[in-house]
Amino acid sequence: MNVVTQEKSPLVSICIPTYNGSRYIRETLDSALRQTYKNIEIIITDDHSSDDTVLICESYAKKDNRIKVYRNDENLGLVGNWCESLEKASSKWVKFLFQDDLLEENCVERMITCATKHNVDFVICNREYFFEEGFNPKIKLFYSERLPKTENIFKEERVYSPKETAQLIALNIFNNCIGEPPTFLFNKEKYSRDDFPDNYFQLIDYIFILNKILNHDFVFISDKLVKFRVHTSSESMKNSEINTEDKKEFHKFLYIQYYEKIQICHEILSNPIFSEVKKHIPKNDVMVIKNFYTVSSYKRHGFKNVFPFYKESKLNDFILDKFSSAYSYASYKIFKIRNKKIKSKYKI
Repeated sequence: MNVVTQEKSPLVSICIPTYNGSRYIRETLDSALRQTYKNIEIIITDDHSSDDTVLICESYAKKDNRIKVYRNDENLGLVGNWCESLEKASSKWVKFLFQDDLLEENCVERMITCATKHNVDFVICNREYFFEEGFNPKIKLFYSERLPKTENIFKEERVYSPKETAQLIALNIFNNCIGEPPTFLFNKEKYSRDDFPDNYFQLIDYIFILNKILNHDFVFISDKLVKFRVHTSSESMKNSEINTEDKKEFHKFLYIQYYEKIQICHEILSNPIFSEVKKHIPKNDVMVIKNFYTVSSYKRHGFKNVFPFYKESKLNDFILDKFSSAYSYASYKIFKIRNKKIKSKYKI
C-alpha cells in the first residue's frame, strides 16, 4: 500500500465529544497523540461536564497546539454534541474518537491512506472490544461471541458498493454488524445533520453509518485499529437499565431496547435508503422479526405494561397486527417454535 507523504497529507480532524469523561479521557487523548500520522487536529467539544474532563483536556492543550477544547454553553445531548464537534472540525476528513475508546498508533495513517488510494469518501476499520474488570460475563459473551464479526462480512480490503454492501449485511442487519463511529473515517462534505435522525437514540451511531454505506462506496480495513471499551458506566450500559416504577423511564427503556429495532424493520420496508437491503429479506421475514421484538417485550415486561406504549407510538399500525394485539404466553411459545429458523437466520 502506498503511504501518503507528509507533504501531501491532508489534515484529519479527530473529533472527541466528551461528557463527564475524566475517568478515561487521558488514555483516549494519549492514543490520539501517539498517531504515526502527524497532520491531525484534535477537536474536543465538552457537553457541560460536571467533573474534571475540561481541566484535563485543557492541560493537554497547553502542551500540544493541535488540541482545541470547546465547552458547550448548555448540555446538547449525545448527538447534539457529536454534531457540534463536526461543526468545529477544520478538515473535510473527520475521525470520531469517543472519550473512553482507544486508537492504535497507525489508525489514522491506515485509514486516510486507504481513502486517498481508493478515492473514496468513507473508510471503516475493524474494532476490538475490551472490558473492565468484573464486567457482566453474559454481556461480555454477547460482545465476544454473539455479535456478528465485521471481518466475516467484509473479507477483503477493497471498495464495496452500496449494492454489494446491502447483500452482505442483510442477514446481520438487525445487529450492529458494522461498528461504532470511531471505526469510521469520512469526508465531512458528504455529511448532513439528517444522517442522525431524531427517532433513534441507542442505535443512532449504527444508523449514521448505514445511511452512508448504503448510499456510497467505502473501503473496509480488517485490521483492528480501534479499541472499543465496554464498561458499566458507558451510555449503552446505562440504556440497558430498567426502572419500571417510573413510567417515563420505563418507556425510554422500551424505546431503546425494542422500539428502535422495530423501527429498523419498518425502514427496511419503507425507507428508500434500504431498498437494496429489502431485495434480500422477504417481507414475511421482516414481519416475523418485528413480532419477535414485540412479543419478547410482552413476555419479559408484561403485556399490560408494554401494549399501551406501542399503541401510543407513531408506528402503532405497523406494530399492532392481529397477532401482536392478541398476545398470550401460549401464542408466544407456538410463534417462537414455528419461526425458530428465521430467528436463527437473522441472529435475533
